[in-house]
Amino acid sequence: MWEYISLFVLTYLLYHVLYTFYWHPLSRFPGPPFAALTRLYRAYVDCSPTRSFVHTLDQLHARYGDIVRTGPNELHFHSPAAYLEIYNLKNRWDKEQSLYHSFGEDRSSFGFLTYRESKERKDVLSRRFSKKAVQDVQTTVERIVLDLCQTFEENSSSPIDLLYAFRCMTLDVITYLCFANSVDAVHAPNYEAPIILAMDASIPIFVRFKHASFYKNMIMNCPPGLSKIISPATAGLVDLQTLLKHQIQEITTDPSKLENLPHNTTIYHELLRPEAYKAGTAPSSGSLYEESQALLFGGADTTGMTLMHGSFYILSSPGIYNRLKQELLSAWPILDDRSPSWEELEKLPYLTAVIKESLRMSPGVASPLPRIVPESGAVIEHTPIPGGTIVAHASHFVHRNPDIFANPDEFIPDRWLGEQGRTLDKWLLSFSRGPRSCLGQHLAWAELYLCFGHVFRKFDIEIDASSPKKLEWRDCFLPEYIGPHLRAKMMPVSR
Repeated sequence: MWEYISLFVLTYLLYHVLYTFYWHPLSRFPGPPFAALTRLYRAYVDCSPTRSFVHTLDQLHARYGDIVRTGPNELHFHSPAAYLEIYNLKNRWDKEQSLYHSFGEDRSSFGFLTYRESKERKDVLSRRFSKKAVQDVQTTVERIVLDLCQTFEENSSSPIDLLYAFRCMTLDVITYLCFANSVDAVHAPNYEAPIILAMDASIPIFVRFKHASFYKNMIMNCPPGLSKIISPATAGLVDLQTLLKHQIQEITTDPSKLENLPHNTTIYHELLRPEAYKAGTAPSSGSLYEESQALLFGGADTTGMTLMHGSFYILSSPGIYNRLKQELLSAWPILDDRSPSWEELEKLPYLTAVIKESLRMSPGVASPLPRIVPESGAVIEHTPIPGGTIVAHASHFVHRNPDIFANPDEFIPDRWLGEQGRTLDKWLLSFSRGPRSCLGQHLAWAELYLCFGHVFRKFDIEIDASSPKKLEWRDCFLPEYIGPHLRAKMMPVSR
């Protein structure tokens, strides 16, 4: 019997190898042989402490060309034009399940796989995240930025960890606006708010466990005791999750309790409106929790990282620093006068250029975002792609493309100025493109303008010697920064 089993296994393996390299619809595309045979290739790269998938893709494209087979049924593209062909308003392609359902947010605007499900949810939430809606709450955003600046003054005698500080600010914004329940992270000692430490701890854990779908079970929904075994820092994340679950349970059990919240612009007010759903069915408490989880991570991490990334390059270049300071001084000559609004700051050309360059240089969501080609197939970069193929492109490769951005590894805000700068706008892909683009991008722009405006106008800033000479990171979907954080002395200006 064992001889027959062994013969069957060997025959199957031989057939699998022959099919993969000779008969599979993607057999004509080059790539690592191991990647063509099994998706464990990606797991091998992700789980290695010294490798990063995005940086590995850089090497693969240098070796194999613009289109690389990165899995048995997966292709990754390098050409900037291919990005716009995959992610655009016309394409309503499904998201790929193994990545998007590894976050424990399957029933959220981020986790819904189909266009129809996502559109229904985003149509409801867009009332809270449109530019007009964000303009209406910008005083709340500014108040939290002012709290951050106050803590900078209180801690001006010692260097401040700007990665943690900016993420504390964005965390307070998203938790108060979306859940009416700010965690007041900006007042945490040394900006080491438990939830921020928990998010840091969860990023490398996620990339190591996502291939077995452990993340959902072991981190996002695990009991506090187990979370402390996985990583003591994740206890802060579980505390906030418990708070959100309790809040959602109360509201869904008794919707009248929405009236007790300090404002009426939370996501719960939108998602529980009966008239918001054509079918008249509101989301379950589980779906509300997963939506809040998606907004929490999306709203707190990427914008805070962009603020830190931009600050690193600004502080490393005296010319850029002085030019930004001068423009802000001209627009806001007397600090005691009314501060410029978001709309007024948007009109400052150099500040706008600095923000765009910060977005370009920051990794944001570092990983490729996989989509499934419809059954009818597609043509990407003049190449026929079979239906059912998983295709992806990382914005990192567009933002660092030398044919679009000269000297792409240098921080050059001037590239965004004038008519030439306006032609680059279509290549700024930090919020992705198409119907599945970032829901909170207007809020992110408001935070970037208000925070950069206030911080660089109100403080003379010196980068601390303990800061890294270069920002290095690993692709863990979000970036995991390697080495010390950016630290700076924040000295309040007197005028």
